[in-house]
Amino acid sequence: MKHSFIPIPYLPGCPIHFMINDYNSGELQQHSGLEVIWLLQGKLKVMVGQNDYYLHENDLLLINHFESHQVIPQVLDAYFIQLHIDSLFIYKYNHDFYSLLYDLKSFKNSEDNQNPYDVIRILFSQFITRKYKHNMEINSDVLRLLGYLTSRFSKRLSSAEPENPVSNKDSNIVQQILNRVELDFKGKLTLNEIALGQHYNPSYLSDQFRKNVGVTFKAYMEEIRIRYSLFLLQHQEASISNISLASGFSDEKSYYKAIKNKFSLTPLQLRKKYQERDDGRNLINHLNAELINKYATIPIQPETIEENTIQTTIVKDIQTDRYELKQVWNKIINIGSANTLLNQNIRDQIKEMQEEIKIDYLRFEGVFNQAMDVVQKDRDGLKFNWKFINNILDYLRDIDIKPFICLSYMPPLFASKSTSFFNYQGNTSPPKEMSQWLSLVQSFMMNCINRYGRDFVSEWYFQIWTEFPAYDIHWSGTLEQYLEFYKQTALLIKGISPSLKVGPAAENFHTEEHISEKLLKYCEKNDIPIDFYSCNIYHNRVKFKEWLDRSITNPVDIKLIPFQYEEKNHTKHLLEKMHRMLKAHYKKDIEFIVTRWNFSWDVTNFLHDTAFMATFIIDNMLDKSAALVNAMGYLSASDILYEWDIKNTPFFGGTGLVNTEGIKKSAYYAYVFLSKLGSTVFAKGKNYIMTREGENIQILVYNHTYPDQLFMKGGQADKNSYDIFEESNDLLLNIHLKNIYGTFKCKRYSLNRNNGSAYDEWIRMGEYVDLNHEETDYLKNISRPSLQLNQLTLQGDCHLTLHVPVHGVECIILNKFYN
Repeated sequence: MKHSFIPIPYLPGCPIHFMINDYNSGELQQHSGLEVIWLLQGKLKVMVGQNDYYLHENDLLLINHFESHQVIPQVLDAYFIQLHIDSLFIYKYNHDFYSLLYDLKSFKNSEDNQNPYDVIRILFSQFITRKYKHNMEINSDVLRLLGYLTSRFSKRLSSAEPENPVSNKDSNIVQQILNRVELDFKGKLTLNEIALGQHYNPSYLSDQFRKNVGVTFKAYMEEIRIRYSLFLLQHQEASISNISLASGFSDEKSYYKAIKNKFSLTPLQLRKKYQERDDGRNLINHLNAELINKYATIPIQPETIEENTIQTTIVKDIQTDRYELKQVWNKIINIGSANTLLNQNIRDQIKEMQEEIKIDYLRFEGVFNQAMDVVQKDRDGLKFNWKFINNILDYLRDIDIKPFICLSYMPPLFASKSTSFFNYQGNTSPPKEMSQWLSLVQSFMMNCINRYGRDFVSEWYFQIWTEFPAYDIHWSGTLEQYLEFYKQTALLIKGISPSLKVGPAAENFHTEEHISEKLLKYCEKNDIPIDFYSCNIYHNRVKFKEWLDRSITNPVDIKLIPFQYEEKNHTKHLLEKMHRMLKAHYKKDIEFIVTRWNFSWDVTNFLHDTAFMATFIIDNMLDKSAALVNAMGYLSASDILYEWDIKNTPFFGGTGLVNTEGIKKSAYYAYVFLSKLGSTVFAKGKNYIMTREGENIQILVYNHTYPDQLFMKGGQADKNSYDIFEESNDLLLNIHLKNIYGTFKCKRYSLNRNNGSAYDEWIRMGEYVDLNHEETDYLKNISRPSLQLNQLTLQGDCHLTLHVPVHGVECIILNKFYN
């Protein structure tokens, strides 16, 4: 495709210029300044660099300074308007401009998170509809827009000095030249001078400039000078001679020649033409007037433009509005396959976790996997070996965690097929002979009861298989085969002792059809016991239509699985939906357990390592929908999992609370903070909860934002950056507690990207793959949230001010002193 430099159609020195449906389908465009595209009607494809963006009605997109782009309407009635902001005007008021990158894409955010973009739409509309009498009025409004764009949507590109953007060696050399020309076009700047300063060969630099810009350096300089002279022609009464010199031309003659060649007019004729034309700002008759007028009439408070912080005042009497807090977060945590628990590093991590968080149950799968050496064959036939399993069960008993055991996978000697999944090759097929499977389960249950006692084992959970049949992933048999499989196994276990807890495989939501309904009806009709119902909830979803040609006979490469993501309230909506389903399809009262829960089960998703996970966990665990379940089991305790390949980097997107080196992630401290909450709630609202335990007070405040629409569609899965989140604000909470008396020790924990996020510190360290002991210990220490400690003597009132950045958590503990 042809790529060429297209001069911007506005005038330097004139701060803004509007265009309607300005596109050239044959060329990629590049121009100076900023361009904001507002699609008023239809559909639009905008190619920006290597990325394609699809805009729908009311979408906004910003094109950066000299960013290559192409605008392609997708329907005949597409209608859009472009607002160009002059780079020289921007630089005059912000010398950082050439070192900034703007990211404004309204379609990244959901419909309920468009407030920052609505500000742009309002300012945009006001430009179009207002009747300006003086340039000062225009400049004031443009500066207001620029200030908001810069504070909300920009980030620094590099460490280059703002006064000398050319000094940044890491930037593209042609970009540096274009910026330098913008600043020095009135002087005698030459390409040789730039080449000498940048240590480039002049000929090579000339070739690179022509290749990228489409014209020679000399021609480009003349174009810039002409553009500036047009502004002087239109807005000043200066002589042609003075205009030519002020614009950088050597004399009046060379200026006349340049203007004549470009416009076939003399400078005086061109000035007259400009004086006769409309200024181009009154576009309302040509645009979607209804949409523009809608925004133009919306008032903007000054603080909306100037502040990036949402301020809230909360006044609460600690003696009122009490209810019991249902703590579902510390009941269950997952560790993957059983043989993982034979790893001493895992044991050390879980033991330390148990001391700080206190977990009731540890859930694991694959107790019958070949690695556990359960089924052995010798000259006398088959026999069962429980040595490794008992070693694991003894360890859990010693650290006071009860097992939540998933009875899986099928021992190869008993399997009807060779289908398998995960790296450890867990066989997913039904048994060749049901009697062999039942004898295995019978032997295992009797081993547990004889070793640990029936009363103790009755406190455990036994889940019959992992997940329901879907795309042959966890169960390669039919649904009918699974129903019979569950029936036989559940009746066997209940026949050993009615007090033993049994439940079916988990609903996985891979398909629109909920297998749970069929299973519950089947069990109720056939009087088959169910003590607990379970489901697995993740916010990622496989695009199965793109993945149906894969084979599950070999380990699956997770990087080849196409994912997309669910909306922010996905967990909450599913909890409510499945709770209604249980009430509608099963008359008996059974436990509702989310066995595996996380943002994603993709062990390469970098978000699992970030500060985002702490707020994601807290936001979901404290939602009222969480009270509908008995437990939500996080996936997983550690990144040391045998299901998938373990990467060699310290942080690779593993689903654990702790990484492979034992460094605690932000997600870990979400559970620490939740475990500090009291049993009684006296205040709760968006982004905060306040609890009591005796006379002690606990306050938890968090600032949660969610990945944007582009990430959710799977378009930015490999982008290891915080840029993939929806636009959000910092929180400033002024908390006033009433009716509180006494002397308190006040602990204030702060968790955010700068405190308690080992991943962010690792990024700042340079993302080293191999960390030595000193570097690992450093990250272990720095991973802890910051802690402030002071003493408060209160006579009825307590005032706290908390600033909570995006992805941040603040935890306040007030422990009362007693004389």
